[in-house]
Amino acid sequence: MREKDFDRISSYLRVQLSEEENFRHSYELDAYSRVVYRRLRELYWTISRLLRTTKSRFAPSRGESAFSPGALGVIPAQSISAQQPRIYIDATDLLTVGKATGIQRVLRGIVLNAAEMGLAEPVAISQGRFVAAARPADQSPEINVSDGDIVLLLDAGWNRLDSYPAALDWFKGRGGRVVACIYDLFPLDYPTLYTPLLVANFQAWITLVIASSDAAVAISRSTAENFAAAAKLMHVKPRSDFRLGWWRLGADFREAGGEPAAAPRRVAGRGPFFLGVGTVEMRKGYPVALAAFERLWAEGVETNYVIVGRPGWNATAFEEHLRHHPENGRRLFWLDDAGDADLQFLYRETRAVILPTFAEGFGLPLAEAAQFGAPVIASDIDVFHEIGGPDIRYFDLLDPGSLAACIREALNGERVPPKIGHLTWRESTEELMTLLRDGAYQRTLN
Repeated sequence: MREKDFDRISSYLRVQLSEEENFRHSYELDAYSRVVYRRLRELYWTISRLLRTTKSRFAPSRGESAFSPGALGVIPAQSISAQQPRIYIDATDLLTVGKATGIQRVLRGIVLNAAEMGLAEPVAISQGRFVAAARPADQSPEINVSDGDIVLLLDAGWNRLDSYPAALDWFKGRGGRVVACIYDLFPLDYPTLYTPLLVANFQAWITLVIASSDAAVAISRSTAENFAAAAKLMHVKPRSDFRLGWWRLGADFREAGGEPAAAPRRVAGRGPFFLGVGTVEMRKGYPVALAAFERLWAEGVETNYVIVGRPGWNATAFEEHLRHHPENGRRLFWLDDAGDADLQFLYRETRAVILPTFAEGFGLPLAEAAQFGAPVIASDIDVFHEIGGPDIRYFDLLDPGSLAACIREALNGERVPPKIGHLTWRESTEELMTLLRDGAYQRTLN
């Protein structure tokens, strides 16, 4: 990270975290209500932990699968491709808790296509080893690991950290190799954005990955280089021949059926607008974009700002600011429940998509915007240059004035969508499987 970027990000986070803390302390609750609220939160987390523990305690015995057939929504090909080595894809967290985060969307896209093509099989951890996770009920869940076979850690393993050491030892003890996927290093780079427990678990996970894996693959070159730099600072040494590579994610953002809802149609009919896409959280830089529009509105520029994204975390103060902003419903719109048809409509109608984030692992909205013909204005960060190339406008990181200037240019200039290469999930899966099977990693970790 460039030194000037580090300083800007640090300053931005200090302001945002301070506002969040002040908002929490100013929340009007009497003393009794605050105590009740804290006790209810403690009860919620206690029950959640108890349910997870109970589920684990009553897991099936050795030889049985803890995961129901078809849990991934597909029955894989009858046998993995005859090509060697065999590849198994870990889906433990997804199949245990059924999350729907960005990581799980990637996991589903890769697993389903790999299974359908017979290139790999999903597995999950049960009783200290990996077992098949999506075979028909009349087939054994046991997997036969041979020398050189690969288990790809594509899931969010840090959420179930204690399950992995024994399972990895079991797999490697049978001649298998371990390849980890690196989505990002945000909990290490920006720990104040996450809970202390998540940060500790993630750091332990990265340590385990470096110590136990034979290779790693990242979702972009920028993320791979960031991982290589972080590995040098960890108190654990990787294998001398630890390989590191990257591949491109897919995006099967197919045409949605039906018409857009009334709300996005009304917004588009109110004049030229710019679009923000993604969960409302501090990392996404929405306050910077809003500050840029506030400058333009104060100068009499007639344009609107539309945000499509669900509430995230650590951004309660900004969410309240959005809801009670004097321009809310006039020139500022937050659509927190927009569907695919709504988003595709807005992509096609917007003057440009604005991506003010200061940290990103890949940047899927870039590919989506290009697919639907929307110009893009993005933060001047390495991963956006990697994915977006020269066809998008870049503004100085976290600088509302620089962003406002780009918005003015987009309003007054021709609407030109970027030419960004787009892969389907099937193509992305084939690229990843080829990288793994051929060992075509782009560099070593050391």
